[in-house]
Amino acid sequence: MIKAYAKSDIGKVREINQDDYYISESLDEVQLYMLADGMGGYNGGEIASKLAIQTAKSYIENNFQEVNKDKDSIIQLVGSAMEYANMVVYEKSKESKELEGMGTTLEICLIYNNKAFIGHVGDSRIYRIRKAFMRKLTQDHSYVQKLVKDGTITQEEAIHHPQKNMLMKALRMQCIC
Repeated sequence: MIKAYAKSDIGKVREINQDDYYISESLDEVQLYMLADGMGGYNGGEIASKLAIQTAKSYIENNFQEVNKDKDSIIQLVGSAMEYANMVVYEKSKESKELEGMGTTLEICLIYNNKAFIGHVGDSRIYRIRKAFMRKLTQDHSYVQKLVKDGTITQEEAIHHPQKNMLMKALRMQCIC
């Protein structure tokens, strides 16, 4: 039995909440959980996060019945949904000066036949909690995480690093490879 909860907070810096999320009905054949965190330093973060959620959700719903239900096909579906959301956010950002540079993180967790298929870009995270054990399933796409991985700084130094919110990947680029 999966229990899913979501809560979004505007935080202390922003005037507008740039987060969006989606939790599917737990009775569906496919359970879908998504989170997008608009990039705060850019115009239109709230638009980017809503657009990413709507686009990825529609893509998966419109294509799930047509794909083979094997592991590779479902992984490809989630990846294609991420790429499509990226394209839509990028194209929207070119429509007006106010939206120039907008972006968002995107987390997708699709559950089918008791298996989780994950799509991830940015520094939002997906965790698995079983009993009293919590395990992080994704790795941040941030500059500071790269420094930690390269051994340049420690995990403790990363917590207070001045560039801890600088992303290396997000939805808004022409390619999120």
